[in-house]
Amino acid sequence: MLARDVMMDEVAFVTLDADVRDVARRLISATAGAIVVVDAARRPIGMVTRSDIERAEIRDDAPPIPQWLIKRPRTLVNIRSTVRPLSEVMTAPAVYVPDVAQLLELLPLIESKRLKRLPVVNDNGLIGMLRRADILRAIREEPKANCRSAAAGFTAKSFRELASGREALERRQREKARQANEEARKKLIEELAQRRLSDRDWAEMVGGARSAAAAGLKEYVLLRFPSQLCRDGGRAINAPDRSWPDSLRGETRDVFDRWRNELEPGGFGLAAQIVSFPDGIPGDAALVLIWGV
Repeated sequence: MLARDVMMDEVAFVTLDADVRDVARRLISATAGAIVVVDAARRPIGMVTRSDIERAEIRDDAPPIPQWLIKRPRTLVNIRSTVRPLSEVMTAPAVYVPDVAQLLELLPLIESKRLKRLPVVNDNGLIGMLRRADILRAIREEPKANCRSAAAGFTAKSFRELASGREALERRQREKARQANEEARKKLIEELAQRRLSDRDWAEMVGGARSAAAAGLKEYVLLRFPSQLCRDGGRAINAPDRSWPDSLRGETRDVFDRWRNELEPGGFGLAAQIVSFPDGIPGDAALVLIWGV
């Protein structure tokens, strides 16, 4: 059973600019025992009950609280309605539920928060009020079979359709992510093809190689880059083909030229290799400086 099946259709509500005295008067005829405070879209933002009115701060020259608001013997108090805004009197924020909420699902909510009333909303805003007593009575009167069987009306076919729908959604999400990664990689490759090697970058590469040698290593990766940056997509490097330097572009070609002009005469070697194979195809490549032959 849904909230809209049990709720009270008539519910009193006011906006935040309402005067406390007017709200107190309206409580006389509020059958739900409360008035909902709504925003411009009629979404609940607070609730005013008799207890809220009675707890309002007092002022000697304010009119006394009406006797009809006293449910049980209490000390009469005054309300400061003309000065105090409604926002300081109401209980906020408002706890409300959608009209399609299952009554059984509302039990933990009303128990944990000790709620006596729940405003009900739909896409158009406030449409009704649920009282705790009405919720409990409706659940008790609902056929026991419906209460006990949460799977009433379900079929294995419907479960299979749910599972298939989820699998299809995940496939679409994976494909979307793959396409996004592919587009990002293409953009990166275009940027790398235009990038040139600066003297500072080259100095950092050589410095990194020196530190690697000091650590006892015999080779150092000068640069790692997408194999698609190569004119042939990295096929010559993967073969390997001795003509692989001819496939280099941009910064990768600059690194090769700096090695050939500055480091090869000193006995350093340079190797190119594919270092990753996503989905079985060449991914990233690397230019490796070698001195340990």
